[in-house]
Amino acid sequence: MAFLNYKMTQKYTSEPMKDTIRRLKDYDVYHCLLGGNKERSGAVRMRIPDLPEGFYQWLEVCDGGKLFDITMLTTVSYDPDLDLHFKTYDQFPSDIERLDMKLHDDYFVFGYTVLTDLFFFDSGKKDGRVYQWCSDDKKVYASWDSFEDWLAYQVDDAVLLIADGTLEPMDIKLEAYGNG
Repeated sequence: MAFLNYKMTQKYTSEPMKDTIRRLKDYDVYHCLLGGNKERSGAVRMRIPDLPEGFYQWLEVCDGGKLFDITMLTTVSYDPDLDLHFKTYDQFPSDIERLDMKLHDDYFVFGYTVLTDLFFFDSGKKDGRVYQWCSDDKKVYASWDSFEDWLAYQVDDAVLLIADGTLEPMDIKLEAYGNG
């Protein structure tokens, strides 16, 4: 699997994804996104056929990992190339966590924050929106029109965190690039 392969992102020729990819590349040492492929995207599509097309396309180039301060779930729990473990869509949230957080069965969780806020699609609504769930208040408190809008927002937010020194480069990236 290994790191995100930027050659795979060349299919994004229009905005907002073209600029989002450029900024991901500019701030590459601050995230640990994993390379995706059509097989993994297809496996998710077979399991959950009602997700937005933009998300399936993203899975062809990125199979989760660490998006700055957000953990994105993956299709495999271990990457032997990087010798890293990750949480998968099947592992998180568990049935017990879903009950505890009062999450609806139609919520397809694809990421979470350090504070355990969740990012998900409502596959029952089929509206393509990304929602943010506050696990403390047990309710939705933010949403974006599309996965592409959500991703652009997260990159914008991370750039601000990097500028004020809140986010540090990831050691695994520094080591991989010979700066560690």
